[in-house]
Amino acid sequence: MSENETVAKAATQEREIPLDRMALIGTFGTEEMPHALVRQSSGRIVRVTPGERLAGRQVLSIGVGEVLLGKGNGVTRLAMPAG
Repeated sequence: MSENETVAKAATQEREIPLDRMALIGTFGTEEMPHALVRQSSGRIVRVTPGERLAGRQVLSIGVGEVLLGKGNGVTRLAMPAG
């Protein structure tokens, strides 16, 4: 398989990111200043940092490949898709 075919196959995997709910696209930055890219259910992609609000939830922490969101006493974990 050529490099172009490999890239095309990787770029066109179906159903890796849920389109009907929030999904983590990626995490980056440093331990002291982590950032995450999150795709909202509307399709909008936003960059967040700990302490910010996202869809009525507070960004509690950002780690390698995961984001923890809090609302009330509940915590939601967003993780990178497997693969």
